[in-house]
Amino acid sequence: MKMKEIMSAPVVAVKPTDTVAHAKNLMLRKKVKRLVVMERGRAVGLLTLDDIVTRLRAESPAWRLRTLDNVLVSRVMSRDVQTVSPETDVNKAVTVMLDRDIGSLVVVEGERVVGILTKTDVVRYFSRDLETKFKVKELMSKDVVRVSRHHSVAHIVELMQEYRVRSVVVTDGERPVGMILERDLAFAQLEHPEKGVREREVRYTRKVERGGRPRARYVKYVALLTADDIMRRDIVTIGPEEDAAQAAGLMIRSGMSGVPVVEGDRLVGIVTKTDIIKGIRRLASK
Repeated sequence: MKMKEIMSAPVVAVKPTDTVAHAKNLMLRKKVKRLVVMERGRAVGLLTLDDIVTRLRAESPAWRLRTLDNVLVSRVMSRDVQTVSPETDVNKAVTVMLDRDIGSLVVVEGERVVGILTKTDVVRYFSRDLETKFKVKELMSKDVVRVSRHHSVAHIVELMQEYRVRSVVVTDGERPVGMILERDLAFAQLEHPEKGVREREVRYTRKVERGGRPRARYVKYVALLTADDIMRRDIVTIGPEEDAAQAAGLMIRSGMSGVPVVEGDRLVGIVTKTDIIKGIRRLASK
């Protein structure tokens, strides 16, 4: 299978001088998670949701996430653009993606950009052409990054960066009740333009003599944006004995980057787009 058969074309592009607000709106309109940054007809960078989320955290103290709408794309984009030709074999392409830990390859003829290959394109190919090759349990990851409904958004961003994942599962005990994707963080209205971050007032008191009443020494304001505010509640799940191609199809239809794996109501793993791509490399090495 060649790149030209499964790549997405034409590409959705922005300029380095465009704002992040423009880029985010373009992502929403075109339903994509990455944009090619073009200058004078050449690809000079990529802008992904992960770039936005990473910069979002770096711009502010961990407890007070701010929007970056007025920041230029050139300040946020990744400049390491990996390219392939339309004739490149999919097995070679997935090896490059996995070895370099990247989510896309720009497809070029000479210096002309003719398409882009994303993990979604590869997973769509898997769901269509590689049925019965693996069961879910053969590809899934057992170590699931999970949070509770009450974990802060800042904590979730830190977990995604620490474990290099694109999503986390929200659980109630052992039962999955929601998911949070990187785009949920990138597109969330983290700060009201007039009121700022939703906060809770916490009063700290000092000790007083017996019989006296404690008085507030000072007041601290703590941000309250939590997993419950932004999580997706309409999640889909799959069993470990199901066909991995079915899981790939669920990812494509639901727009999710991973599908929680359950036995009954108990979370036992997750199968992600990266797991599916690793499966393709395993098939190629047999």
